Amino acid sequence: MKRHVGWLLLSLAVLFSSTVSLAQTGFRVLAFYSANAEPDHVQFAEGAVKFFSSIAARDNFLFESTTNWADLNAANLKKYQVVVWLNESPSDPEQRRAFEQYMEAGGAWLGFHAAGYNDKDTNWPWYVDFLGAVFDTNSWPPLPARLIVDDRTNPATAGLPVAFVSPSNEWYIWKPNPRLNKDVRVLVTLDPANYPLGLKDVLTNGDLPVVWTNTKYKMLYMNMGHGDKIFTSSTQNKFIEDAMISLGMPSAATGPPPASGLRVSPRGVAVNVTNHKVYAVNLASGTVTVLDAAHSTTTVKVGEEPEAIAINPATNKVYVGNAGSGTVTVIDGATNAVVATVPVGDQPYVVAVNPTTNKIYVSRTFSNTMTVIDGATNQAHILKVGVQADAIAVDPLANKIYLTGYEDKQITVIDGATESLTKVDADLHLWGIAVNPPRGKIYLTSTGSSTMTVIDSKTNAATSVDTGEIPCAVAVDPVANKIYTANYGSDSVSVIDGASSEVIATVHVGEHPQALAVNSDTHRVYVANTHDNTVTVIDGLRNSVVATVSAGSGPYAIAVDAATNKAYVANIASEKLTVIDGDKLAGAPAASPKP
Repeated sequence: MKRHVGWLLLSLAVLFSSTVSLAQTGFRVLAFYSANAEPDHVQFAEGAVKFFSSIAARDNFLFESTTNWADLNAANLKKYQVVVWLNESPSDPEQRRAFEQYMEAGGAWLGFHAAGYNDKDTNWPWYVDFLGAVFDTNSWPPLPARLIVDDRTNPATAGLPVAFVSPSNEWYIWKPNPRLNKDVRVLVTLDPANYPLGLKDVLTNGDLPVVWTNTKYKMLYMNMGHGDKIFTSSTQNKFIEDAMISLGMPSAATGPPPASGLRVSPRGVAVNVTNHKVYAVNLASGTVTVLDAAHSTTTVKVGEEPEAIAINPATNKVYVGNAGSGTVTVIDGATNAVVATVPVGDQPYVVAVNPTTNKIYVSRTFSNTMTVIDGATNQAHILKVGVQADAIAVDPLANKIYLTGYEDKQITVIDGATESLTKVDADLHLWGIAVNPPRGKIYLTSTGSSTMTVIDSKTNAATSVDTGEIPCAVAVDPVANKIYTANYGSDSVSVIDGASSEVIATVHVGEHPQALAVNSDTHRVYVANTHDNTVTVIDGLRNSVVATVSAGSGPYAIAVDAATNKAYVANIASEKLTVIDGDKLAGAPAASPKP
């Protein structure tokens, strides 16, 4: 058992800066966590152990931590006044019973983030009643959010401002809403101004409690607790400190409808360059909208919750990943007819085509397997157990496929001919990926470190380039040899010279840019500003904004047809695409004749 201890005896002359008054005798705390949990959850737990150890002496409590959940027994719990769960909860029946008895007898509990995870497979009815809610879904990847303090009369929240920004975190949705539970008192709520929140799994609207207490017990749950950024805010640190030394028991409350969310993909819209048709997913209706060159529309029925589209221009086939059905729908680009439905497993999220081999690569959320579809036969096979991808990029010239995972410091490289795998060192918390085939470069953005990693595909040498905060998307202009990153946290776009791998300009755009696409014929860059419902258009030759175009509610994905000089933007709150005609923008260059 690993323990960390901090202690100071309180004298009568000591004055405390905390907003919470302490008893003269102090108290004892035992924190539980798992060292083999999800890596970001382990990072948080290790950070929390350091944090509580550092404040224990100042706040007059003894702090101990353990990775041995067998210590959750009746005899041991009697020694402690507060029990903390940092990243998991017990699964052993005896440990669960010991905790139930501890809480029923008046013990105190502070739980963080994944400690509250209790879906249908948890099989612990008492804990569902104790927490007052059931986990439903979450945002992804971790992002900062503005929080509103509902109740400042509670000792834990008395020192908080009316609102504050909480560092990057994965935010949970609960069903039913804990606020509707008569025994729950919500203390802190996600500010609706954050919506839409997420780059993949997006929170879209409604009431989302973040911190609450069940008034039947001496307890407090905090949704914060994912990754290594949680303790970077002095305001939030003070809140966590005050929560530790005094767990309030306010009255119940009711309120507005619960929060809701959906999963989106930056590949939710795509252009078929062979016939200039545009394809966009419609998650709610299980359809794909097809917009032809004349802008007449056709709706194609696919599977449930379609999320991502990939196109093979060589075969004129369109591939749609259906998260709700666990399938990929194959559409004939000439007739818009569905020609095949291929089972690929639960929750396909990323779909990418290698036109060189006519193979389609499908990665699934919460899965360590990669499905490969043969485009000639529509037969599927599993590539290899242990391959996980949040994003895929294909280099058809080199016949290589590049995979990134948010919690993997390496990228996986697949040889398109042999399906052999190699690993290349990169950075942690990778999200955006793009390739520049003529120059043999791979570009990877890291939302955790505000950097872009440039990898030479021939030597695997990596170069780190500083960008703005939370770079979440990257696009390449191969003709101008420039690379662009959308910086979600800085409301900006970084412009990187492909030859020197240096930032040559930073362009201010709208609020929380989430996606971008490049027209390499006109050197225009289209940036989706998800939070102010606009698209910023940048002149890539001058690195200046030439237009700001109104979009729908929550623009999140963009595809460009260079031949027609048009950009197509998918919006979270509508199945209607925003179409931007590049020829009609201010200072638009003359359109070149296209076949």
